[in-house]
Amino acid sequence: MEPYFWIILIVGSIAGIITSYTDLKTGFIFDNHVFPLLALIEKAKGMEDEDETGLPEWLVKIPVPAVEAGILLYLYLGLRNGDYVLAISGVIGLIMGFILGIVLYYAGAWASGDVLVLAAFSALLPYPLSYAKVVAPYESSYPLYPLAILFNSILAIFPFLIFYALGILIVRRKMKRLKEVFSEKIVLTVEVSLWIMGGIALVVLLNRTAGITLHPAVGYLLTLAVIFVLGKWKRVGDVIGAASLGYLVYLAGESAVYSFVKLMVVLYTFKVFFSIVKVLREEAFIEEVPVEELEEWDILGETIYIDNGEVVRDRTGFFEALKKALLSGNMEALSSRARGEVIASPTAEGLSKEQIERLKALVAEGKLENRFLRKKSMPFAPSIFLGFLIALLWGDIFWWLVLKTAGL
Repeated sequence: MEPYFWIILIVGSIAGIITSYTDLKTGFIFDNHVFPLLALIEKAKGMEDEDETGLPEWLVKIPVPAVEAGILLYLYLGLRNGDYVLAISGVIGLIMGFILGIVLYYAGAWASGDVLVLAAFSALLPYPLSYAKVVAPYESSYPLYPLAILFNSILAIFPFLIFYALGILIVRRKMKRLKEVFSEKIVLTVEVSLWIMGGIALVVLLNRTAGITLHPAVGYLLTLAVIFVLGKWKRVGDVIGAASLGYLVYLAGESAVYSFVKLMVVLYTFKVFFSIVKVLREEAFIEEVPVEELEEWDILGETIYIDNGEVVRDRTGFFEALKKALLSGNMEALSSRARGEVIASPTAEGLSKEQIERLKALVAEGKLENRFLRKKSMPFAPSIFLGFLIALLWGDIFWWLVLKTAGL
């Protein structure tokens, strides 16, 4: 066991317990509970803290230097061992955790405080320690262990999220949407499985006919290229994929069939997972309310702006906008969808009193319909803390699933 294990465990546990409590109790996560330096910077800039939280003042003001501890710890270890990557791994972990969290933030699943919590745990644990027995090779070689923390936090509560999402659809009697969770794009799941078999068959064919043994990384890239090509011409791709499956069955018999079925099950599981995430994003984590119910700190699920004197509301989701930007090749459209004066948008700071009053005025003037998308807060800090503990004491759940899927 590493001598600094207890530092990571104690600091991480204190940060996790406090942030989980405040998130469950109030929906707020305070910067000084994971990153006191950031809190000091914000205070120096004159940014006000959230008031009327209902929490004891002493609890709100407790500094827990999780980010600082991680950065300084790995800086010391790296300089002592002459390992400069290790020396900056705390910073790398912080940045990586922030990037991973910000994706979920823009997806509408997380609040800004959740992003900071993941970033803090990532700074504390950029590499797996000796207690972690199930880790991916890339996580041991590079400071990429924040991936394990994130996946653990999601997979550990995934059964709950499934029942929560399905329960919402049942209560709201959205049976068509419920059916889509399990049936939508199921044909595509089979097709992608066939295309993957096409890529595998090509790698095998090169080895058997030309004696070419590809590096695993090259084989993966070639398979991805085959998937892209076959997916572009779907019908032809399906035929080639089916023929490839037949070729592999001819070579390997039942094991090829078993691998194909297992691949379909894995892809179908991912398909259900993303369908559940979509339901959570569109049904569970957002609600439509009148302007009278909007309160300070609420986060809108839409952008409202004025363009050429006309009030415009944009309810395009982040991933929808990203898809359009990629297809059009215009990435500027992603950051500048609002072409005029922005009245209110889904910012981490939430709505201000002034913004709410302006929205009320626009509704009263008949320029804006009295219905607004408001993001609902769900306490994810406890699940992120759980993901951190699993990563610290056991390993990577996702990689364990990968190994089990591969029969290892």
